[in-house]
Amino acid sequence: MEDNGILEQVPGLHVSEAKQSLPPAATAEDREYPVEIDAGHAGRVRLFFRKQKAKRGKFSHWFWVAVRAEKA
Repeated sequence: MEDNGILEQVPGLHVSEAKQSLPPAATAEDREYPVEIDAGHAGRVRLFFRKQKAKRGKFSHWFWVAVRAEKA
């Protein structure tokens, strides 16, 4: 199992806000994208996002998933 750092301490509202600054997942490179935010009680945090593909039948779409977080 991968270490997700302090990701569980970062409220979902802040993760969602950080995700808004990323490029569209469908056209982004396949790598981790870091985003620094002020996460309330968790302080200044660097979140790392990776794109993931969801498939349902013949349709699919890409979306962002927060994979880990660390103190900035």
